[in-house]
Amino acid sequence: MRKSATRTGSRPFRAGAAVVATAAAVVAGTAAPAYAVAGTIDPDVAPIGGGSTTIMTSVGAFTSITAASGRFVANSGTCPTTFGTTSSTNLAATVAVNDADTATLTVPALAAGTYRACIYGVTSGAVSGTTALSVNSTDTLVVSGANTAPALSPSVGATAAGTVITATGLGAYLVSATTPAATFKLASVGACATTYTTTSATAATTVTKNVGNTVATVTAPALTAGTYNLCIYAGSGASSALLGTTSYTAMAAPTLSPKAGNSGGTNTITLTTPTAVITGGSPAVTFTKGNCPTTYAGVNGDHVPAVTVTKISTSKVAVLVPVGVVVDVGASTTAWNTCLFMSSAGNLIAAPATYTVAPALGAANPTITPSGGPAQGGTNIVITGLTGIPTAEGAVLTASLGGSPLENLAVVDATSISGRTTAHAASDVKLSVTTAAGTQTSTANEFTYSYGITISPTAATTNTTPTIDVMGAGFSSISGWGTAATAGVAPATGAYVFLVNNAWFTTANAGSGLNSGLVTQCTSPTVISDNELICTLDLANTLSAAGLVLGADVPDGAYSLVVVNDIADATLDPATQYSRVSSGATFTVAEY
Repeated sequence: MRKSATRTGSRPFRAGAAVVATAAAVVAGTAAPAYAVAGTIDPDVAPIGGGSTTIMTSVGAFTSITAASGRFVANSGTCPTTFGTTSSTNLAATVAVNDADTATLTVPALAAGTYRACIYGVTSGAVSGTTALSVNSTDTLVVSGANTAPALSPSVGATAAGTVITATGLGAYLVSATTPAATFKLASVGACATTYTTTSATAATTVTKNVGNTVATVTAPALTAGTYNLCIYAGSGASSALLGTTSYTAMAAPTLSPKAGNSGGTNTITLTTPTAVITGGSPAVTFTKGNCPTTYAGVNGDHVPAVTVTKISTSKVAVLVPVGVVVDVGASTTAWNTCLFMSSAGNLIAAPATYTVAPALGAANPTITPSGGPAQGGTNIVITGLTGIPTAEGAVLTASLGGSPLENLAVVDATSISGRTTAHAASDVKLSVTTAAGTQTSTANEFTYSYGITISPTAATTNTTPTIDVMGAGFSSISGWGTAATAGVAPATGAYVFLVNNAWFTTANAGSGLNSGLVTQCTSPTVISDNELICTLDLANTLSAAGLVLGADVPDGAYSLVVVNDIADATLDPATQYSRVSSGATFTVAEY
């Protein structure tokens, strides 16, 4: 079988062509040749489904022909003497006369097999059923699945399973496929088998076709790195015929860090490959919304080259994202493929990895109202002074304070969000906001968590010792719990749980946890979790700056329970050293 590139125009004729030329000269200028002359076709192979072209050459045979049409006769049969009518073995083809010696036939949808090409022409008017045969091919057109090479998108993918590939033919090459199937066979192992088999090949996960029978959608299985023959069959039965074959390359995809960023680039990301494939000295990277070509030479106007690419190792590069990597107008996000090449003149060395951009996010200097709340969480806050907050329903948006996520997060507008705090140990914290553009963190501590607690029970009679269940946050980070006070010895250092009155919270007490307002101690604090502790409230004895007063019952009244982190700290900062006064921490001593 001869395979050669399609050519147009005159070309040297084969042996015996002089006789053909003489015969053609005799009939030139008549309504139709008195008898057919021989010709040859090139190429003499074609895909299933039609759409390709072949050129008939016969020296002088097309002189003065103004209209022509053609036939392809199945099984290399004899060309009919007149144009006649179409049938299952006599199929029509369009013809365009190029010059006196050549004409181009467009191959119709043909099943696998061999066909003879026939051209019928007239010097005026139109071809009819009685138009005589002008030129018949001495060679035949071979149609087969091996000659059918659908265009792949993408033609390069990851080794991991799940890459979705479309294989588009020139024509309806899938007509005979009720349930198409496909396999991937390493090119180094061999060509596609003529009928379906998984011997030396791996079956595709799923294969579907479109209504027009022109496109097969193939989901690739897990593959080792390499170049494969993608073989498309009419079905998965042992006798299912090959309908098309084309080349597909599987490569390991790099890991991107981060995987998303602001529209407009100018940030740096890293690409890390699973194996040491960056063996050249000057790797190149482009960003595209299309497919990565197999070589840098295939880069076109759809690609945005990265100007700065720094090789870190044979498996890692740092890339400055170019300003041209932007989100599409009106879109909440846009995905770009990163293409890693050995050099700006080299081959692709990794499968595409997706980098997502979104409207530029800004969270450096927000305003949070209120700016503080209890460590137990539950504070409703509004955050303003942001940029790039997505307003579309379902868009990526999360936020946290010091790593503790905000609940009930809602978008107020493109610059503001609202939410409710969750538990966090008492401290000053920064805000972090995440959108599809990535994560931005405030430059300063924007919110203060203070000790906020709730207790149970909230009441008891005097001269009793109830166990108090304290719910809060950050308890597991408190060390140095103090022991129970003894007569004449006041607690000096450590962490304690005290029952106090309002005088204890006055500014005059800022230097000591044991000045006026101290009532009694909740002894033996036991931390259950970061958010819970229990202790025994001593309502049979009172405390003062001088220490324990044995036998002095705690008077009836409303008090507050506080967790004191370290009473030796002279500042006793209410934000971080003792629990904030709240209704949940109110304890009443009274007769029931």
